[in-house]
Amino acid sequence: MQERVAGEPTSSPRASDVWRAGALAVAAVIAFGVSLRLMFGSASSLVDEIRDGYHLDAVEVALLTTGPVVCLGLGASVAPRLARRFSALGVATVSMAVLAVGTALRVVPGWPVLLVGTLLGGLGIAVANVLGPVLIRLLFPHRIGAMTGLLTALICVSAGIASGVTPPLTRAVDDDWRVGLGLWAVPAALAAVAMAALTVGRARGLRRAAPGPTGSPVVSPTAPTVGLGARMRWAITGFMGIQSLLAYATVAWLPTIYRDRGVDADTAGLIFAVLSVSSIVTALGVPVLAARMRSQRLLAVSVVVLAAAGIVGVLTTGTAGAWPCAVLVGLGQGGALSLALVLMNLRTASAVEATALSASAQTVGYLLAATGPIAMGALHSLTGGWSVPLIALAATMMPLAVCGVVAGHPGSHDRAAPEVATPVP
Repeated sequence: MQERVAGEPTSSPRASDVWRAGALAVAAVIAFGVSLRLMFGSASSLVDEIRDGYHLDAVEVALLTTGPVVCLGLGASVAPRLARRFSALGVATVSMAVLAVGTALRVVPGWPVLLVGTLLGGLGIAVANVLGPVLIRLLFPHRIGAMTGLLTALICVSAGIASGVTPPLTRAVDDDWRVGLGLWAVPAALAAVAMAALTVGRARGLRRAAPGPTGSPVVSPTAPTVGLGARMRWAITGFMGIQSLLAYATVAWLPTIYRDRGVDADTAGLIFAVLSVSSIVTALGVPVLAARMRSQRLLAVSVVVLAAAGIVGVLTTGTAGAWPCAVLVGLGQGGALSLALVLMNLRTASAVEATALSASAQTVGYLLAATGPIAMGALHSLTGGWSVPLIALAATMMPLAVCGVVAGHPGSHDRAAPEVATPVP
């Protein structure tokens, strides 16, 4: 009889159990990613209806569109503390539940309730945003590129889905736009359930891998990331922030730009949906390429050029070029977001460092991003048109490219360390 080696597992997990664990992890990530931008896309397609229904002025509309983005910046700073105290999956579960509650509150009549629900949902998204790259690192350490691409694609497409589906969905519920907004709580609730199931199933393994109270150094979300130079850290932060500024400026105003040009609400929503769907291509492809390359500078410049070409097209082609311009902007946005997320893992050596970098980049980045919708709205009010706001938005592509070139240069850590993570087969 063969003797068992001391410390050797008495039994190996069954193939069916391994498959179920992996399938549950993938399903949870899908539900998680889809839920992260539904709130933004659904509101952007009904700005006129919300404004008329509650008789809002320009400042109040700005609160609705940019308030959640500010929450993304402020709320991101608490994610590392929560992840240290609890598990990353547990915190992600609660953040999805908070998002579901905030989204559901939009059904209740009243402008203050709508604003509170929107800001509450924004805080839930803020924490979840920071944990996204960390969950990918912990659950799929050997598939970081592919799973980052999947997560990014879902984030990108969810806003477009909500923007395109919300107007007809609202008509299906007797033109009650409040119900049309509130129904998007359902996907967030399903995401909370999926994340809770994964938390229960993998709590023991994730406590060893995720930043936790035992053996995890205390890392301030604004402190320098261990092993990462300030130049690289600020480049990744700048790249994350400026690409987010582009994304939220288009979410907030692109449908409105085309509605002001005479396009109906359904078509304007579909234009934005095309932008979001086209972003899937680069969201899926760029992280896979980035994970296989030592330098990501060419990728960074390429996605910036695509986005810049799309913005210039929106400026110069009117309604005739709406569809191809939406595709170009979408390709640029999807690639830029996915590259920003994957760089947070490629440039750090542990889950602790990845959490700290993700938190600091998103805290500063989303506060910067919040200026985009506000600035575009202010420039539109001052000039009475969309030419100057679009020119200003196009001008931000130059610093985005610079940040991408610096962040794409190989740093001290250009591969994630799988030994710190618990893989899901």
